[in-house]
This record gives sequence, C-alpha cells and structure tokens, in this order.
Amino acid sequence: MVKSFSNLSDPSAPHTVRELSNGLADRRYSAVELVEHYLREIDATVDSVRAFVQVFRSDARQQAEESDERRRTGRALSPIDGIPFAVKDIIGIGGQKMSAGSRAVDIVPGSDAPIISQLRAAGGIVLGTTRMHELAYGPSGLNDFDGGARNPRFPGIIPGGSSSGSAAAVAAGLSPIAFGSDTGGSIRAPATLCGIVGFKPSYGLLPTEGVHPTAPTLDHLGFLTSTVQDLRIAMNVFAHIPLAPEGVSTTRRLAVFDEPGLTVDPAIATALRSALDALSDGGWQIESVTPPGGFDVMDVSTTIMAYEAYRVNRERLEKVPELLGSDVRERLEDGARIPRERYEEAWREVDRVREQMSALADPFDALVNATIPITGPSTEEGALPDVRRMLMRNTRLQNLLGAPAISLPGGQDGPAPWGIQLFSSPGRDGALLATAAAVSDTLGG
Repeated sequence: MVKSFSNLSDPSAPHTVRELSNGLADRRYSAVELVEHYLREIDATVDSVRAFVQVFRSDARQQAEESDERRRTGRALSPIDGIPFAVKDIIGIGGQKMSAGSRAVDIVPGSDAPIISQLRAAGGIVLGTTRMHELAYGPSGLNDFDGGARNPRFPGIIPGGSSSGSAAAVAAGLSPIAFGSDTGGSIRAPATLCGIVGFKPSYGLLPTEGVHPTAPTLDHLGFLTSTVQDLRIAMNVFAHIPLAPEGVSTTRRLAVFDEPGLTVDPAIATALRSALDALSDGGWQIESVTPPGGFDVMDVSTTIMAYEAYRVNRERLEKVPELLGSDVRERLEDGARIPRERYEEAWREVDRVREQMSALADPFDALVNATIPITGPSTEEGALPDVRRMLMRNTRLQNLLGAPAISLPGGQDGPAPWGIQLFSSPGRDGALLATAAAVSDTLGG
C-alpha cells in the first residue's frame, strides 16, 4: 500500500491534502502508512533541506493509529483526519519546546495553542516543528542560530522568511501542508521563493493565542500548501469557510496597481505582464488602479512592526543581547528608538487609507501584483538590508489592512522563482480563495 504514494516525483502519485484525504477515505492506505512515509522523507533530507527543528515520531504514530481506528469504525472527524501537518516553531504545542528560531527563547507551553487544539479536534496529525527566521522577524529565512532551512526547489536561493521551514517542508514533499505565520509577508514570501502556495487570511480569522508574538497587531496565522484547493479544505476546517462559496463574479475583474515600484526587476515585470495577458485572453477583465496617495507602506509598517517587536522582546534585548542574531538585534534596537507618538501617527495613517482601499478593492474579485518585486536572491544577497527590504515591498500593505492575501507560483514563463499575489478586502476570504482557484486554472497552475 505504501507504494501508491511513496514517489512524490511521480505526477500520478497523491501528494495534495485533497488527494491524500480521498485515499484515506477510500482505504487505499492508512494514516500510519502515510506518517511512516513522511518520516522517511524527513530523515532523508535532514542535511539537505533542514526543514524541521523537532519531529514527534511516537506522537505522530499514535495519532495516526487513532485516526485509522476512527476511519475503520466510520467516525472520521473531518476531511483532514489522518493528514500530517508541519507546524512553525512559533506555535505552542503542549509539552514541547518552542524556540521561535532563537537562542534567547526556551519555552515549553503547558497546553496547545488554540489552533493546535483545533487541528487535533479535526484529526490532523502534528509531524513536528519547522525552522524559521529568528523571532519571526526577517524575510530571508537565514538564521544565525541554526543556519535555517534550505530551498529544496531552487538550490542556492534563500527559502524566504520567516516561515522558511514550513515552506521548505511542503516544497520538498515532507508534509502536504504546513502552518506559518505572517506579520509582513512571512507566509507569502517563502511560498514564492519555494514555488508553492501561501495564504494569509483576514486578521483574527485564525486564533493567534498561544503563538509567540512578533508584532501583535500585524500577526496572522495561515497555511502553505501545494494547491489552492488544499487551502480551501484547511479554511473550511479551521474557519468554517464553505468549500464552494459565492465564488468569482461574472465579470471576472482584476485590478493592478499602476505603481512601477511594485515590479523593480524587469524580469518580474515582464513575467507579470505575460501572466496578465494570459488572464485577459482567458476572459478576465484587467484594469489599472491608482493606490491611495501620500502613504508610504514600508515606512508606516516598519514603524508599527518595529515598535511592537521591541516591546515583545525588550527583556531579551536588554538581558541577553548576545544570544540574538545580528540582524534581529539591530531591528529591535531600531524599534527601541521609535517614540509612541510616531507609532500612533502610523496607525492614524493606516486608518485613513483603510477606507480608501476598501472602496478601491470592493468592485474587483481581487487586486493583483507580483508577490516579490525582485528575482530570488542568493544566500549572500539575502543578507543585505536593501534586499531584505525589497522582499517585503509588496506584502506589507495586506498586514496593515488585515486583508486576506494569497501567493501563487508564477509559472514557467518568468524567472525561477516568482509569484503572483492576489488580495482583497478584509472578510472576503472565501471569495478570494475562489478567485485564486479560478486564476490558477486559467494560468494552468
């Protein structure tokens, strides 16, 4: 039975959440066999991909046995009963060490974070915890503490941060789905750089209690997967969003910001234009719109993020600065210098723009841009401050607005890797996922 899914390089082999769920339901293989398969794959990539911090072998096997017994007696809890999940090492798992990618963090939660409780209640299996940019405070995925994960699909290119290990685990076929967190693009950037799909729901739609904070007013939980359909299954289970919501409007309208800075690299601009042309040929109406003026997204978001991240980590910075990586320590020190008045003014700017953005977005199925405006940086390039800033140039706005956003692989007609980002107004998560599925179908994803 294991042979039916042991070779994930075979296009006919099941590897998505949907395929694996169907296989479990049809008894083509068991959850135990599925877990054993992924444990072998993880073991085979310990040195090459380095996606996992901890692997919970005995717990995963026990969870799988319990899932198989439920299915044997017709008591499956949900479509994800028996499906393995990778969990970013920022989400509390009762009795297991959480390091948040840092030598300055050593926490053993007494209980599961609510999102993990939801996972267990639905029958999902926790495989282990994944590597990340230290304190979830960086876009590269590079980590002075443990070296970070490796990009399995594009060797030599950074995996992206901060959910680097979660993206690498899915891209390498070590887990069909992974939890990530996103404060300024930390799900969408690694999804792009590892060639997979990443989704950040509306703010607060998934509970962040029990998750080590970065900047609490901007922190979101979300998922990394291989397909949009897998995201729809996950959001149905965790947020009760219907698998078949109202869907895409009959006009199939997409809006693109007419702002040159959103595609800095000519190769990205060309690839995005090609994708938009393909969508237009496929029946989509593509329109240019002008974003609200007088609003510096990077300045405002950096002010808010740095101010809050410093206060979350103030004690670590003051007592054990030597345990922090240099890039994170410098950013926390920057946050310490931001006065409260500037922070409050930044939020007033967000409030001013929020209503304008909703009015701009509401007539469309989604707004579209390149997820990252530059081609994938090398490990050496990814450590440069200017490059780190560019990695999040196009993904910060959605966190400020609390809006849902998804990154899709950009396809074969552009630089490898690149991604397409779709986003909408807060609360339109189901409609955005339906739009993303339709866009992916049009582009042949």
